[in-house]
Amino acid sequence: MVIGDQGVRLVLAHHAGGSRLAYRGWEEHLPDDWEVLALDVPGRGLAHDRPPARDLDEVAAALLDRALDGLDRPLALFGHSMGAAVVSRMAGLLLAGCGPAPVWLGLSGWTARPGRGRAGVEAMTDGQFLDLLADMGGTPPGLLADPALRRFVLPALRADLAVLEEFDPVGDTTWLETPISVFGGRDDPGATEARLAGLAAAARRLIGVHVHPGGHFYLAERPGEIARQIVHDVRSAQRATATPNDPQLITRGT
Repeated sequence: MVIGDQGVRLVLAHHAGGSRLAYRGWEEHLPDDWEVLALDVPGRGLAHDRPPARDLDEVAAALLDRALDGLDRPLALFGHSMGAAVVSRMAGLLLAGCGPAPVWLGLSGWTARPGRGRAGVEAMTDGQFLDLLADMGGTPPGLLADPALRRFVLPALRADLAVLEEFDPVGDTTWLETPISVFGGRDDPGATEARLAGLAAAARRLIGVHVHPGGHFYLAERPGEIARQIVHDVRSAQRATATPNDPQLITRGT
């Protein structure tokens, strides 16, 4: 087997207010020998019987329980928006000794800016909260215009963003030691190209930078393309880990 071509378990973490269904069908675009594990945060989807987490460490630990269960291959992590914050914390916990170090970390639609505190999110009226979501560009199309859907989704969104706003990703930067790829949408107002570039510059083992047409939910329109980039970058990270003195294995994508 060529170095870097072995199968991995790819864990996928979803955006705020979402679920594992954000990655429905992705396994069709990934290698057959990869195990694709899209996970729900506590209190959501298949994890609906678990109490919602109060902080990101609880979310990360809960997902790690699933990610490590029966693990028999290298572990790769990918998250979008809140999910990117979650997998960054998962990587930090793994590097602190909670399990094997991940071979790769994919961060999408997130720039590792410290949160502003959960109290502000919890104190907002629904109208103020909707304005915040609109400004962030982090709301699926159609959500704000559908009152019935708002009533269903807003509690989960508010809870997720309260957890995210409390998180300080620079409090522990060990996760930056993991081979990292950065993904984003060119027109995302919250994760701008300049901010994505800042995150890429902070990565100590940068594998790729991939900026796509579209806004915060750019990835919903091109799962096949993103999956190909993930495969390329995971294999590059595996080769870089196996032969760390070869500078050609660290690349930048588009």
